[in-house]
Amino acid sequence: MVVSLVSGCKGTPEVRLARVSKASVEATVSSVNSGTVRAEGNTELAFGTVGRVKEVNVKLGDAVKAGQVLAQVENDDLKSRLQSMLEEYERSQRLSKSDAMSQSGVTQARASYDAAVTAYEKSLIKAPYDGIVAELNLEVGELSQITAVIPQAPIRVVDVKPRYVRAEIDEVDLPKVKVDLPARVKVLAIRKEPFAARVRKVIPFVSSTREQDRTSEIELDIDSEGLLLPAGASADIEVITETKGDVLTITSRAVLGRGRDRYVYVLEGSRLAKRPVQVGIYGYTVSEIVSGLSPSDKVVLPSDKFELTDGLRVTAPNE
Repeated sequence: MVVSLVSGCKGTPEVRLARVSKASVEATVSSVNSGTVRAEGNTELAFGTVGRVKEVNVKLGDAVKAGQVLAQVENDDLKSRLQSMLEEYERSQRLSKSDAMSQSGVTQARASYDAAVTAYEKSLIKAPYDGIVAELNLEVGELSQITAVIPQAPIRVVDVKPRYVRAEIDEVDLPKVKVDLPARVKVLAIRKEPFAARVRKVIPFVSSTREQDRTSEIELDIDSEGLLLPAGASADIEVITETKGDVLTITSRAVLGRGRDRYVYVLEGSRLAKRPVQVGIYGYTVSEIVSGLSPSDKVVLPSDKFELTDGLRVTAPNE
């Protein structure tokens, strides 16, 4: 919006003017605080058995493949038992074919083999999917424990799928936000320019954890343009709830009042005149004026130095 400065003279206040013009305008909803970039898969991994750590095969930040063994505890006895149970199971199958063993014997051998597989697998930590090692709290030689609450994940893996953002909006904005609405997301850890996004989920629940700041959560898919956004990064979101093009607009700073009682101050000659206006889309930076103004009007911006009042004499252009 073009704004011009009008210099003061003869002791009258100086004013700034905002131009009324045709443009596009958006209604938006912003998060009440920064949202968070999240990974679809974010898994804490631990051993399923007690033992001393024998190998740690990855470093923090390593890319891993699904099924890759990331670490293991001392498990030579488990490996030997697994091999023994496999041989016994294969032997029972051969005997069964020659009627030298009953089917129940084969079933028992298979159960023993499956139990050995399970015990051995508990001594390993494997990647559940292709991903990145985001947390690593294991050292060779330390004793791995099994506890109900793990203070630190031995290994955390996040996937490499496109990220999404979860954010909180004010409860009063909940009816405005719908699935599939377009949005903009700024992830300052990557760049200042916003990424295009789209609302994928609106959670119809109002949190009252903070009594004076009740919020609802939404999730957005991001077009990250091929970049792998860092999980955990902060993200500022702006959901576009409505858009109009080629309408009469003015900077929102010039629009005063609340609800239906909105007004502006216009410059008529050398004095201010308070004029009621009807506002359509009220955006953070630009608002739609449905009635009350024309492109030729000179609208005055509020000042920190003096209060705008009806009839106030101010310095006018070309004076």
